[in-house]
Order: sequence, then structure tokens, then C-alpha cells
Amino acid sequence: MVVYVKVFADELHRFTSECFVRYSVPKEDADIIADHLVLANLRGVDSHGIIRIPVYIEGIKKGYVKPFSKPQIIKETAVSVLIDGGGGLGIPIATKAIDIAIEKCRSVGLAVVGVRNLGHVGMLAYYTLKIARNNLIGLAAANGPALVAPWGGAEPVFGTNPISIAFPTSSKPIVIDMATSAIASFKIRLAALKGEKIPEGVALTKDGKPTTDPKEAHLLLPFGGYKGYAIALTIEILSGILVGGLLSKNVINHGSTQGGFFVLAIDPTMFREYNEYLKDIDTLTKMIKSCKPAQGFNEILLPGEPEDRIYEERLRSGIPIDINTWKMLTEVAKELNIELPKTL
Repeated sequence: MVVYVKVFADELHRFTSECFVRYSVPKEDADIIADHLVLANLRGVDSHGIIRIPVYIEGIKKGYVKPFSKPQIIKETAVSVLIDGGGGLGIPIATKAIDIAIEKCRSVGLAVVGVRNLGHVGMLAYYTLKIARNNLIGLAAANGPALVAPWGGAEPVFGTNPISIAFPTSSKPIVIDMATSAIASFKIRLAALKGEKIPEGVALTKDGKPTTDPKEAHLLLPFGGYKGYAIALTIEILSGILVGGLLSKNVINHGSTQGGFFVLAIDPTMFREYNEYLKDIDTLTKMIKSCKPAQGFNEILLPGEPEDRIYEERLRSGIPIDINTWKMLTEVAKELNIELPKTL
């Protein structure tokens, strides 16, 4: 049985920001990282939440990422921007790239932003949600350390190469956020910390044998077989080759690193009145929600809806943190002489 402690989001935010400030991260950037990691936990994406604090700190210590950097615009057109992140922490750099994409998209109706030379960008839904909340359609993708085999392969070529797409509606945005591997790499680490098994068909051992033991998982498989492989390849090209970033095989295998980051923002009013767009997307969502459930299902959920429900619950009653992750945070707090988040 996994033991948890519970912490309110504001306490976790305070602690997270203080951790990074102690490692020479500017306060503004530290707060952005805290916003991001805590939101991931609030949405139930614990693999991309505060479990990343010691990993990012280790990345700074080992020189994989810089605590601060000055991103530079390398190339810019009316609809596109290419940014060099200067090797800094990925979340603040990617967040600034999103702000640029939103501003440019509002001006010309479409924006494409690529970022290279940056650290791990975290949960992609953080970025696409921000775009959608500005009444724009957002897409974000990233490649990372090679952990995933191509379809039929026996060695890693791709990162978990996640993609997120968010669509504004008259209510909460529809948010798709998924790795193109059959499982996110940090979900394996989280399962190992909790002493849990991983699903069948997502990973292989060093000997190429299927495993459900997270400690034996050496090679990840693409989701959906050759279809997931094709999407992973697409993201590798967009996030790596197109923006001049590293290919997954050339990225240091560490939880603080990334290959490249790709963003697309689209203003629906390029094609039609925004109210007409909202009317039709709301009609579609109502059709989906009113669909008769198949046997074994109680209702039809939209992408992002489970996370929205978890968010409301955790915002109200606190964020559960498994005891092993809590022990890791305790070690960080002791090292940095920071007060741990108050538990409930």
C-alpha cells in the first residue's frame, strides 16, 4: 500500500520557488517553474510535477542546464521565430516562447515558434492551455533523450516525444497531451518509487523481453505500434531537425534535458467568426458527451476532462505526494535549509 502526505498548492509553490532561487535561478523564472510543476500535480500528472525538483537541481549541479540564461532570437519572420535558449532551464524559456507565439498570432493570425538549446520543458499541456485560454488553438511538441525504439527496433532512437494540442471552447479547453511512447518515462520512475508495476506492452528489458517491472524497463515502445512510431518520427523532425535542435540520440540522457521545442498557434478567426467557431465546437462536444456509453463505461470524457476534475479536487483538498517522493523533497529541504511545505 502506497503511503501519501497531502499538501496545499500554495505551500508547494512556495517551497518549489525557494528551491530554485537557492540555486541562483532568478525569482521570476523560479516562480514560473513552480507554477508549472504545481499545476502538473494539481492536474494529476505527477510524473511532471514536484518529483522533478531534485532532477532539475541535479541537472544544474552537473552542468546539463544553466540556472539562468539569456535566450536569443536567431531568426524572425512575420509568422515565425527561432530561439536559442542558451542552455538554460527549459520551462521559463518555453514559457517565454509561448508568450511570443500568442502575441504574434494575435497580430497575424498564425505563429510558429521553434526553440533549441534548452532544458526539459515539462508538461506540454501547460503551454497549450495558455494558448487556448487566449482564444487560440495551440500545439506544442518536443523531443528528448533517446528511450524509445522505432517500430520493429531493438534499440532507442526517439525520445518519448510528447505532443499536446488544445482547443478553446465556451467552457474549459479540450486538451490533448500525450507521449508518443506507450508510457511516459517518468511514470516508470514514479511506479518504481511507489513499488508498483507498469502496464504490459510498454517496455522491454535489456535482453529485449517484455516486462512489467519498472526497475527492469530498459527500452520503451511506441504507443499504437507503427502509428505511434510515425507520430514520434514527425515530432523528431519538427522539434529536432526543423528548429536545428539535437536529435534524440544526441541528447544527454537525463531528466533535465531536452532536444528541441516546437509551437504552433492558430487564431480561429483566420477562417470564421469566433462565435461561430465556438458554437460548432460546443455542438461537437455535446454530441460526444451525449453518446451512449459502451459496456464498462459510465460516461464519455473529453481529452483533458479527467485532469480538470482532478485539478478541482486537489485544489480543494490538497495534493497527495507519495512517501518516497516526500523523502526526496525532505533531503532537498535539508540541503538548502528550506522549510518543507506544511502538510494537512
